[in-house]
Amino acid sequence: MDYKEARAYIDGYTKSGGKVRDLSRAETLMAKLGDPHKNLKFVHIAGTNGKGSTLELMSQSLINAGYKTGQFTSPFMRVYEDRIRINSQNIPEEAVAKYCTRVSQAAGEDLYSQFEITMAIAMLYFAEEKCDIVFLEAGIGGLLDCTNIIEEPIVSVITSISLDHTDILGKTVHEIAMQKAGIIKRGRPVVISWDNRQVMQIFQKECIFKDSLLIMPLEDELENIDTDETGGHFEYNCAKYDLKMHGRHQIINAATALKALEVIEAEGFEIGEKNIQKAFSEVQVLSRVEHIKGDPDIVIDGGHNPAGISALLSALTSMNIVRPVFIFGMVSTKDSKSAAMLLSSYAKAVVCTDGFAYNSVDRETLASMITCEKYVSPIDNALRLAKMIAKSENCPIVICGSLYMTELFRKMI
Repeated sequence: MDYKEARAYIDGYTKSGGKVRDLSRAETLMAKLGDPHKNLKFVHIAGTNGKGSTLELMSQSLINAGYKTGQFTSPFMRVYEDRIRINSQNIPEEAVAKYCTRVSQAAGEDLYSQFEITMAIAMLYFAEEKCDIVFLEAGIGGLLDCTNIIEEPIVSVITSISLDHTDILGKTVHEIAMQKAGIIKRGRPVVISWDNRQVMQIFQKECIFKDSLLIMPLEDELENIDTDETGGHFEYNCAKYDLKMHGRHQIINAATALKALEVIEAEGFEIGEKNIQKAFSEVQVLSRVEHIKGDPDIVIDGGHNPAGISALLSALTSMNIVRPVFIFGMVSTKDSKSAAMLLSSYAKAVVCTDGFAYNSVDRETLASMITCEKYVSPIDNALRLAKMIAKSENCPIVICGSLYMTELFRKMI
């Protein structure tokens, strides 16, 4: 098949596929493909928020050190291929077609998900390109996520956990943490973000059961922590680190990344402090408090749950962005009401929009949750309206609520 046929094949699968009760479906598919993942070394990352940023900080450090580094992330940001990368370069379209052909022959008529098919393509690509290391981001959860077929990661990493995907993972943070803990592997270390203290007992019990070393960075290990208009700053082991990405939550992600990188170095990878410092100062993940200068300035953030929105507002404060105009849209599976309450307390005005996804919340419904000055607009007119308001008030625009939505606006800016 060619690239167009491959994309049609991938898009022919639903996001969830058949009901998942264990990992046998993914394991069967990989076995038919020769188990390419068994020839790779992995860093496995799960969490509610911060997975993508932590992955990029770690993987760029390895890239800077000269290692051939695979990166598997979700969802894609600009094009499908950017979720499968080597050294930050997207998988070529011809490679998608090549490996998708093999996957389609192995998959047969089974009810796989788009994510499982994509992961299979990625594993073939990373293995045949002989990656030195692969940074693998879980999709949803961890225990039953198809990425969990890997058996002995160099290290597992669990970033910030909060309420999200509650229809799948559980109604409480503790239930969700139990799903994330599923990526902890017997005898292999795990690094846990320091803001997960309320569920730390769950990880401690899992590590005791699996004889795994639990590593958690401590806030007091970092010195001179600061956030400002340029990003985040701190010192660790007498070395200074500057983050391009904004917000205190990115300092938490960086601390998590540093601990995981120490484990990776202990496994024989020569990374070096300067390569890590360089990575931290350069990495800017798309739609993660991404500041675009213009008239007016625009900040794009994919925060799509209350914890993500709270982190965004904290970052905006550190950037001296107060009372901006928000363009706001969310999908129906998220906690729109709580997110709307948070924005209402911070915004000058909120432009509510919809139409960016099949399950986006109706803009009128969303506006009914906003308690400050508010407007409604179809998505093709929302940016024009927000710019008009922002220029009259001499304030910036912040676009948030859904990664699907932020990427649509990116094309308009």
